[in-house]
Amino acid sequence: MPTQRKIETVASLTAKLTQMQLTVVADYRGLTVAEMTDLRQKLRANGADLIVAKNTLIRLAARETQHEALEPFLAGPTALAIAYDDVASVAKTLNDFIRVSKKMAVRGGLLGSNAFAAAKLEEVAKLPSRQQLLAQILGGIQAPVAGVVGVLNAAISNVVYTLQARIDQLQPAEESAGPA
Repeated sequence: MPTQRKIETVASLTAKLTQMQLTVVADYRGLTVAEMTDLRQKLRANGADLIVAKNTLIRLAARETQHEALEPFLAGPTALAIAYDDVASVAKTLNDFIRVSKKMAVRGGLLGSNAFAAAKLEEVAKLPSRQQLLAQILGGIQAPVAGVVGVLNAAISNVVYTLQARIDQLQPAEESAGPA
């Protein structure tokens, strides 16, 4: 018989898995409470959650959200890092934490609805962040406009320089003709 707490946990996990862009399944054995708290804070700063839950509850939530691809990774103590927005920064944060602590082991995860193995987390971490992508898009949009402005500016400048050169040619002729 499921308890009210378990029902609420499954409902919470289901809501989070519905909104997720990236879910990383990891074994957290060996981490201290302070290290877990530190990782949670770092992930929250990047718009992600770190959730420790029973595998059976995660399995139920994964089935409800059509994310059954998570099931092979659910063995032993499990922590889920769930990113909702900026996938690359969350993957970088996790990757850096794992590299420094050497206690947490990634089992795999989901990027969108595609499962990936633990080794792929580094590749996801190498993706540009959301802000970098937006800057690249903006730069790509701005470049042609800046080129057009440059061409128009050069044409106007050429006309001004030509007029100034003609004025300079005519002024000495007028000065020599004027005092006589």
